[in-house]
Amino acid sequence: MGLMQEKIVVLAVDIDDDVSKSGVKTPIFGRENVLDAATKLALITPEDTDVNALFGAIKQLDLLKSQGVENAEIAVVSGSVKGGVEADLNIRREVLEVKERLNPSGVVFVSDGGDDERVIPIIQSLLPLFSVQRVTVQYSKGIEENYRVLASYIRKGLTEPRFIKYTLGIPGLLIIASTALAIAGLSAYVYYAFYAIGLVIGIIMTIRGFNVPEVIEEEWEKQPIYFIGRVVSLIVLVVAVFTDVEIVLSHVNPAESVSLVIKGTFDYYVLALIVYFSSIVATTYLEGAPRFWKEVTGATLLLSLRPAVFYILTNLIRGTVT
Repeated sequence: MGLMQEKIVVLAVDIDDDVSKSGVKTPIFGRENVLDAATKLALITPEDTDVNALFGAIKQLDLLKSQGVENAEIAVVSGSVKGGVEADLNIRREVLEVKERLNPSGVVFVSDGGDDERVIPIIQSLLPLFSVQRVTVQYSKGIEENYRVLASYIRKGLTEPRFIKYTLGIPGLLIIASTALAIAGLSAYVYYAFYAIGLVIGIIMTIRGFNVPEVIEEEWEKQPIYFIGRVVSLIVLVVAVFTDVEIVLSHVNPAESVSLVIKGTFDYYVLALIVYFSSIVATTYLEGAPRFWKEVTGATLLLSLRPAVFYILTNLIRGTVT
């Protein structure tokens, strides 16, 4: 079946059910009905990005028809103002209704980006997804317009149920907790609490910024043993470094500190290297690669030289201390 004979549905998703403000119930079928809903929503909340997604879906439908896809249809589904699982379940129910009513070959999903695209797996579980078309809004670069856009997002964060628990709820709980600690004479703990919060926020930002979950999943799928080896080696190294720092901070004499560091954590570093080399050997052996003898040699050499290196270092430091 060629593209011209495919029955394609251009689908727009309003995850937070803003379209209900226009008094129209979803799912919405047909170009005229979608245009009517988009126009009504634009008159009520012209700054809403869902308006652009609806008009973008209409444009995509017209484009498909101009290319000869006469069986192209358009539909709009929505979630819930509460967001979360309730929104996802409602979207799934309405996509299923679209499937039963139109029986399309596949879907062209029109999105305004951001949160809407998390529903892609829901759509794919019910219908083939042919394409994702993103509608990007171009704002004026003027300072005044930027302030207006910022004010719009702030207003949305302070009024919409799915955002308000983060913008007001959690900060409110933190203020209550810090005030209660201060009243109880435990104001010193307030600082520790803010340090802990800063640490947690920093960790979350780092994880999201470097896409850590996807990197971990990708590395695990490629070479699980090598991945485990690197993680274990890193943990051992972190423990060793923290132990070394604690030793150095608790002793005034630098030579004595170095001596205790060597005695206390030398084997940690050796263990980290051995685990690392061993994971490479195991991975290359299981993959059938013949070139793993240099890692075996490295691990063996490390083990054999460990007593000699440890003896030389401890005697050098002992001579310095005495």
